[in-house]
Amino acid sequence: MDQTWPVVRFPRGPKSLRFTLASALLGMAGCAQLQLPQMQWAWPRFSGDSSADVAMEPATGSRDVDPRQGIKLRVSGSGVRFDKVEVRDGDGKPVAGVSNGGEYLVKPPLQFGTRYQVRATALSAMGEPVTREFQLTTVAVPQLGGASVRPIGPDGVVTLSFDRPVGRLEIAGNLDARVEPDGARRSFRVVASRYAKGGMTPVEVRWETPGGVPLPPLALQFTSAPPLKTELSLQGQTNLGLALPLELRFGEKLAERDKLTDVLLVQTEAGVPVSGRWQWIAEQRLRFKPEPLWPAASTIQVRAEPGRIRSASGATNTDALLGSFQTGADRKIVVYLDSQRLAAIENGQVVKTIKVSTGKPATPTVTGSYYIYARYPRKTMRSQARPGEPGHYVVENVPYAQYFHADYALHGAWWHNGFGRPASHGCVNVPTRTNNRRWPKAPEEAGWLYDWAALGVPVTVQRSASR
Repeated sequence: MDQTWPVVRFPRGPKSLRFTLASALLGMAGCAQLQLPQMQWAWPRFSGDSSADVAMEPATGSRDVDPRQGIKLRVSGSGVRFDKVEVRDGDGKPVAGVSNGGEYLVKPPLQFGTRYQVRATALSAMGEPVTREFQLTTVAVPQLGGASVRPIGPDGVVTLSFDRPVGRLEIAGNLDARVEPDGARRSFRVVASRYAKGGMTPVEVRWETPGGVPLPPLALQFTSAPPLKTELSLQGQTNLGLALPLELRFGEKLAERDKLTDVLLVQTEAGVPVSGRWQWIAEQRLRFKPEPLWPAASTIQVRAEPGRIRSASGATNTDALLGSFQTGADRKIVVYLDSQRLAAIENGQVVKTIKVSTGKPATPTVTGSYYIYARYPRKTMRSQARPGEPGHYVVENVPYAQYFHADYALHGAWWHNGFGRPASHGCVNVPTRTNNRRWPKAPEEAGWLYDWAALGVPVTVQRSASR
């Protein structure tokens, strides 16, 4: 009798199970001498744990990922383990990681603004592979428009503009800085103060993304113009008369020139304001005239808060004190044309009366209120008439000249002795012994007046004492 063996189709599964079943069937056929029917068995597939998988943190497709997170891969399922993991950055370069059984970690920090691609293969408990692909993108660093060297503007402002919104932003460095963002937080006004003028100030931008991710510090250089040069015409002078105006002279053109007088203070050393009036007399020259006069025997200061005076190039004043000077006693000179007398008055009292000679009818002395604006121990005086013209003269070594208005001066006169009557070309002639060969015993009134008076002493010329 022919024996017909059944055909068994073995599914793929564990080899030990296939061999065991085959041996058992052969044994049964041999012992029983049975003719078994042909059978088709449906064997189950042994493919391990069907729940085997790989997951990534952060989730695949994530954008603006915090580089401090790193990348973590984790397998799931009983007995599942990693077989191979590839992580590549935006340039396709491999990124190293560490495997620890069921986890694979790319340690932080990651690179900013980088797209990472991950391909991970795990093996199930039955040895079958499971492959997953992931990708993520880290948060980008906002790009600053312009150079890293930024000039501080005339208003003390540096503007920083970025290609995307920025969260918190601070400026650290050897200066004070107030940060003012716009509504979109893409442009920031940095209002700088208390920084070194005329050089570079290194600063560091400390900032975050709108989501609070710290960004790498940004190194910048702020440049500034040198300190604004200011000059006070009366700086350091002492014993000045009470009517002399002061002048402020600036080394360059100013920004907001029309508002400058609002920031200037004229006061005594004790802080008492001095009344007066500012007036521009040139593009870079400003005059202050006290009204009515400076306080006597006082130290006068001109002040402005540092940084309040700005030039068109951005230079500012670095010191609050722009200059100071000292006034002397309350002195003034009054010339009476009718009596041809000069009175020296101190603290309201006449301390000396001097016979003088004022201008002749054809060349009269001006009348009005003036002040001594220039003084010379010796001066060569010239008329405005040219040689050969009527009234032309040149007189050298005129002693003790004190100019009070244009070419009008109080000065010694040794070429005549007719004091007490008009005899000059308009000046006020005062008796002097200096260079006086004809009248060597003349009183030295001009020298006394020169020593007693000073720059800024008020001079009043009037027709009579009853004016």
